[in-house]
Amino acid sequence: MMRNAFVRFVPKRVLVENFVFHLHYRWTVILLLVCSFVITSRLILGHSFSCFGVKDYPQQLLETHCYADSVYSLPVQLIKNHIPGSPPSTEPNIHGFRRHQNFYAWVNLLFLVQAFNFYLPHLLWKYYDSGYMTRLTAGLELNGAKDEKRGFELCYLAKYVLATQGKHKMYTGMHILCEVLNYSIALAQTLWLVHFFVVTGVPDFLPIQVSTWSDFENFYFPPSGACSINLNKTHHQITCLLPLNRLHMYMFLFIHAWYIFLTIMSGIMLVYRIVLLAPSQRIAVMKFSAPWTEKDTIKSLCYRLSYSDWFFLNRFQRVMTDVDFAQMLEKIAIASAYKGCDSQNDEDNRSSYVSEDGHKELESSTATSPV
Repeated sequence: MMRNAFVRFVPKRVLVENFVFHLHYRWTVILLLVCSFVITSRLILGHSFSCFGVKDYPQQLLETHCYADSVYSLPVQLIKNHIPGSPPSTEPNIHGFRRHQNFYAWVNLLFLVQAFNFYLPHLLWKYYDSGYMTRLTAGLELNGAKDEKRGFELCYLAKYVLATQGKHKMYTGMHILCEVLNYSIALAQTLWLVHFFVVTGVPDFLPIQVSTWSDFENFYFPPSGACSINLNKTHHQITCLLPLNRLHMYMFLFIHAWYIFLTIMSGIMLVYRIVLLAPSQRIAVMKFSAPWTEKDTIKSLCYRLSYSDWFFLNRFQRVMTDVDFAQMLEKIAIASAYKGCDSQNDEDNRSSYVSEDGHKELESSTATSPV
């Protein structure tokens, strides 16, 4: 029952890498692109920034100046929630403390950059893999429901797995490297997001504390700010409205929580790879992913194959049906035990998509992976 629910939730032919990989390069990228599009639309079409005018100074020039030089807030004046028991400070450097909203004009571009970063490991793996599994299993798709031909194709794949045994260390290492990159990028983007929005806590020298939702918004994402300008040797402090800051706050909180979730999931995946170094754990995973296969066959294969060979074999399960995968495992077990898999019939009746050179290479124990 659990496996059926898992298969329905995680479609086999879509998630060629793994579910966590899919969360990184698809759902996270879509989320960031949508956020960037929403903010860009508000910047172009909506009311995103305005300042109160100064006499004898063009309004458009004023807003351009403030938008370029950034707006700042005065949190001590905005937040009245002082630390209990602390006397009100009269030092000018505290009451004049400014918190600049430098991020206001760059949030949409930040999300675009982060979307590209999350897509990089998938791009690297896609370039390296180049549809390897799809090419190997193409004969199964071509033969469709022809059981006899499918049997020969599965026999060929079984012999190929055995002929290339010990040749998949680079293939396995590249996939694990991409998973390490996923974890590193998720962790780095989480820290970068906090640094970009400067949500790093209230400075110790300020006699305030952010203890409520309203305090959080007013301190980190204030709805308005101030802009300083000198006009005719006269200093003006202008009030500017920041209507997008509420949207920024909600996006920051949601994306930050999502990044933390991604980091945890990516870390769990790396721990999972370490746990699979034990053959007994690989047996348990194979039993779950190949329920149609005899347990004795699974045990024999998992103890006989190295980690990289087992990883390569397990990749077939993502692009094949459960029945085909079980039959291929049975053929691998037979071929490894009897040093062959009905070679004469396989040679005479193999599918047309496999070249003559490919079968000659398959018969050699020095055959290498085409990746």
